[in-house]
Amino acid sequence: MNRYLGAKRYELEDRLGHGGMATVYSAHDLKLDRKVAIKLLADNFSGDDEVRTRFSREARLAAKLDHPNVVQVFDVGEEDGRPYIVMEHVDGGTLADRLNGRGRGVPRGEALRLLSQLCQGLGHAHARKLVHRDIKPQNLLLRESDGSLKIADFGIARAAEETTRLTRPGKVIGTERYMAPEQLADGKITPAADIYACGVVADELLPQTRAPDLREIVERCLLEDPEQRFSDARSLGEALEHVDGDGDVGVVRRLRSQTRPTNRLPATGRATANWPAPTARLPRRRSARGRIAAVAAAVAIAVAGVILALDSGGSNSPSKAGSAVQPPAPAPSVPQSADPAEQARDLADFLRAQSR
Repeated sequence: MNRYLGAKRYELEDRLGHGGMATVYSAHDLKLDRKVAIKLLADNFSGDDEVRTRFSREARLAAKLDHPNVVQVFDVGEEDGRPYIVMEHVDGGTLADRLNGRGRGVPRGEALRLLSQLCQGLGHAHARKLVHRDIKPQNLLLRESDGSLKIADFGIARAAEETTRLTRPGKVIGTERYMAPEQLADGKITPAADIYACGVVADELLPQTRAPDLREIVERCLLEDPEQRFSDARSLGEALEHVDGDGDVGVVRRLRSQTRPTNRLPATGRATANWPAPTARLPRRRSARGRIAAVAAAVAIAVAGVILALDSGGSNSPSKAGSAVQPPAPAPSVPQSADPAEQARDLADFLRAQSR
């Protein structure tokens, strides 16, 4: 293999990683005097037109994205029939390296910070109708200087609205552990597929947390039905913002009210979990004292109406000629009591006396 690429503009240095389709090298851009990363298509794929198309397509898709949490693409080219992509160099390794051998995830604050950055970068892609389709710790790079996260490898990404496929029928592209059920079934791919992968990543970052708010957010990401997950990375990021710090469990109640989820797929090896369906809010029942007071008030209103009617009838009746108009008799008084129950009984006695 040549040490130089791009008419000797890029000088290859150390190998950073190797995958099924390509190898990534650190390199030096002699023209701009900066360190870069170069992804070079594997030699055995150089004659595969489908793979070459997908590889070149990665550069075009990634070049459309301009976000601090997405690896930037600088250049593309071809050397001896092998396409390559020149990218931003991120010097801190991958999230997989960070998790390797720990088995306990990372501290909650760090996990939330990393997940927030993942959602921001992925949300930028989703807003442009782009689905990554291969979110996993190996594709999440960490900058050593500030710990910032950057999403790499849009090689198998696909615009959400496209109907053409670049994979052969029955051939699944991606890493099975992080793939949504619809990906494994070769179904329709939407941003919800990336949300599922984010849920698996979050589960690895937070395996020991007992916070119900975080656990239920993760479980919503892992629901089998894509329609019941978060719609995209931005909505997931907004939910995570509510649990940062003190962990507001109110977000859990809001999430439950937004969906009626079914069993989640136990992709992480844990038992299948169910969420209770939201229940209807019942009207508050009044206390016995309140009911008595209400009855007493209703009886009082009825009595007042009867008295007014009687009084009105007497004043409107015609008087005999020459006879003096007699003033209306004073209305009988209703006994008063401070206790609602006692007042109700007094009113009942009063009505019986008046009806005799």
